[in-house]
Amino acid sequence: MHVRRLAAAALVGSLVPVTGLVAGAHAQSTVPSGTRISAFVSDSTPGSGEEFVVHGRFFRAGDPAADRPVKVQARRDGAWIQLTGARVTTNDNGGYRVRLILSQTGKRVLRVVGVTPRGTRNAFHRFSVTVH
Repeated sequence: MHVRRLAAAALVGSLVPVTGLVAGAHAQSTVPSGTRISAFVSDSTPGSGEEFVVHGRFFRAGDPAADRPVKVQARRDGAWIQLTGARVTTNDNGGYRVRLILSQTGKRVLRVVGVTPRGTRNAFHRFSVTVH
């Protein structure tokens, strides 16, 4: 039996506010056609220390990307930083679900990354949340 991990919690202590934010739960993907990942948030305005969920589906060449890593990153100081513990594996339908907890208040720019095999381009999807 093949077991897939569908949820992980990430606790982030201090993210620096970022300007030039992407509004909403959906934004442009920056990968070739056929490779894409979606991101939906359970709460776009979570409280500090409050759990919320990011979920979606990952596709490669138009087909569900089964058993592939998906990670969540935050934009900080001009770079994408991996959130500790925010890495899961997709299910047979390319679906994923990640539990997150952010502590510092303010707007945060995040992205999910669908990791593809070496030599091919990963799928990215930006979104933002406002922690209060």
